[in-house]
Amino acid sequence: MVLVLAGFFAKAQETKQLTGKVSYISAQHVYVRFTSTEGINMGDTLYVKSRGKQIPGLVVVQRSSISCVTTVVGSYSPKMNEQIHAILKPKATITEEKKPVPVPRKPVAVTPQPARAQPKLIQEKSRLYGRVKLASYSNFSNTDAKNQQRMRYSLSLNQQNIGNSHLSFDSYITYNHRTGGWNADNQSIFNSLKIYSMAVGYNFSKNTSLWFGRKMNTKVSNIGAIDGLQFETRVKNFTFGIVGGARPDYMDYGINTNLPQFGAYVSHEAKGKEGMVQTSLAVFEQMNGSNTDRRFVYFQHSNSLLKDFNLFTSVEMDLYQVKDSAPTNTLDLTGFYISARYRASRKVSFYASYDARKNVIYYETYKTLVDLITDNATRQGVRFRVMVRPINYLIVSAQAGYRSRKGDPDPSTNYNFFITHSKIPWLESSMTLNVTKLKTSYLDGLQYGANLSKYLLNGKLYGSLSYRIIDYSFLNSNSGINQNLAGCSFAWYIMKKLQLSMNYEATIEKSNVFHRMYWGLSQRF
Repeated sequence: MVLVLAGFFAKAQETKQLTGKVSYISAQHVYVRFTSTEGINMGDTLYVKSRGKQIPGLVVVQRSSISCVTTVVGSYSPKMNEQIHAILKPKATITEEKKPVPVPRKPVAVTPQPARAQPKLIQEKSRLYGRVKLASYSNFSNTDAKNQQRMRYSLSLNQQNIGNSHLSFDSYITYNHRTGGWNADNQSIFNSLKIYSMAVGYNFSKNTSLWFGRKMNTKVSNIGAIDGLQFETRVKNFTFGIVGGARPDYMDYGINTNLPQFGAYVSHEAKGKEGMVQTSLAVFEQMNGSNTDRRFVYFQHSNSLLKDFNLFTSVEMDLYQVKDSAPTNTLDLTGFYISARYRASRKVSFYASYDARKNVIYYETYKTLVDLITDNATRQGVRFRVMVRPINYLIVSAQAGYRSRKGDPDPSTNYNFFITHSKIPWLESSMTLNVTKLKTSYLDGLQYGANLSKYLLNGKLYGSLSYRIIDYSFLNSNSGINQNLAGCSFAWYIMKKLQLSMNYEATIEKSNVFHRMYWGLSQRF
């Protein structure tokens, strides 16, 4: 009997692992979709596999029945559809032995006692988590251009059920300035201050909530941040929501009450044997002053019901336009995206997508000119990728893309190939070699490089070295971009929630050298 009980409790303490994937990446959060989030709590750490080890990558700040909203930990760089792991540790439960109640031989007189007030049950426990970060970005060169240094301060704060109440608070704020003044180079405060989220919520029940302020809604994430009211309620597998407020200013992301918007959405979620299916439908009206600027319908569907197969699609259709100064109702496809991933075996997987969405607007970016050109040339159009793991620790991937847009003189093509070995013998490090070929109506170029990374001091220190060669030619002129980029970076996990990181990159041209340096200190709580 003792051995049986010991085996039972040992089994109860076994860890359980859930596997999800990155479904959406915003400026503030990373969204991870699971078949079910049962057992995952806010504040839990999610892991990514690197060199056969589970490395902390994300921290959960919100969750629904099938997805988690997370923030990045350390130097981890999330990628779409990347596998994420949640490690659950269920607690063994011991059933209290019931003792027989002795029956008195003689009747016992019972004196009535006054009823005691029952303590109020707390439905949700207050949780506080977030991150504060101080960072510096420096640019200097051997040219006549003025050296620049920018400071960036960011605060991410999320408190669920403040004081064990039904109130919650969510915020993500950044402030940038050049050295020499807090706002010396800007006329509008919002050119430096970016409020990506700042909202107060109230949970009427487990299934019904109301939020006020600036917040992105995961059910209609394509709409972006919303300034105003968001009401949502869940009835069985259906979620209904209404939104009213304004859009952030499209110039500096500040507050602009002259850009009102309102709409409604319905979402359905269901769980199958192999995975989940989720479908959303939304209708929105966006205005400029008192005039209708845009009226459209948005549809989103994700499906993982088939084994080893994942499908995602989104559609935007405009319902209103102005022709010859007269408003008319229409049905015009303005945005479409579909992607599918199939894991044929443990060693082979396929991915295909078609992207006809609008270009991304960056309110904050530290990408180089080459990175921006590459992103613009590869994001839209048809894309196909195959990934093979022929042996342990080795990944080989090949990708091809094609885009033909109305107005482009010629179609655009792009090809990418990379090979990664995550555990090089003797070095105990990871190395990646990659090649990218681009050809557009104005550009023909080649980019190739290598990256070597390694964890040291039992995972407390991470370092990497990189080198890239850029050879881009502009077809309509004799100019081009010929650069060699050398870089290094490290991340030091000083304590469990305190991290220091640094990145340096030198861009070497024929007669000029440009330097970019970054360092940051972040504290999670």
